[in-house]
Amino acid sequence: MISLFLPKRLEAASLSGGKTNHDAYGVIPGPAWCLWAVDGATALTPAREDELQAFVKCVNEEIGKHVADPRVPLRRAMAAAAGAVLADFSGFPRQPWERPSCSVALARVDGMRLEYFVLGDAAVVADTPDGVRVFSGKEGLARFDRIAVEEKTRLQVEKGMSSREARAAIQPTLRKHRAMMNTPEGYWIFNGDPEACLHAVSGSVDVPPGGRVVVATDGFTRLVDTMGVFPDWGDLLSVLKRSSLQDLLRLLREAEDRDPECLTHPRFWIYDDATAVYLEF
Repeated sequence: MISLFLPKRLEAASLSGGKTNHDAYGVIPGPAWCLWAVDGATALTPAREDELQAFVKCVNEEIGKHVADPRVPLRRAMAAAAGAVLADFSGFPRQPWERPSCSVALARVDGMRLEYFVLGDAAVVADTPDGVRVFSGKEGLARFDRIAVEEKTRLQVEKGMSSREARAAIQPTLRKHRAMMNTPEGYWIFNGDPEACLHAVSGSVDVPPGGRVVVATDGFTRLVDTMGVFPDWGDLLSVLKRSSLQDLLRLLREAEDRDPECLTHPRFWIYDDATAVYLEF
């Protein structure tokens, strides 16, 4: 079938924050265009690094297999994808904080209607008749990240630790928080549990002609919410209209390089994997 909807612009970019990029993304062309970004949660033990990479790859592939049909709501499609992932990554004895997980931001554009699905701190950003809107599950994680980042910064300021030393020192706090994933008292994220998809930020909105959609991991959203390179998403989208995603990633790394100890802009690491997909129609 030939799509009746061809975007004016489609672009994707992904930049590793370390030796291995634990982000992934995908695009399925129309009639209903699907675009998504996946952000693997940093493994809290070196032994789980390879498993995390395999997990992110599996999640990315299963999303591609399940979300193309516009007749199937994204929440239901992602629950089916989660079941497929669970079949591959369940059954191994482990502590709760050792289970691999990831944030997912997914958008499906069908005509002038946008359906979105977000688990974790990734984001879908879109033009709507009411202006630029951001859909993210960041608030669920933010209260835990805020506690951990404040502890890290305190160790740097009061104990004279480097950013890397302080990040290692807060590992027990991070494991305590990670063990609360997909629980009512914790936060909701994609880890192969279909029930977690019921708690995703999801819905649909109208999008105007000439509208723009971005799906991004939190390493990319740092441009707005952490590093302050742009005051808001409207400003970022205005710049992106005449720039590329790679241009924005260069601005991000320049800002991060100016704060190598993560004190001006408190965060876990100087760099993070940063990924975005941009659709203009």
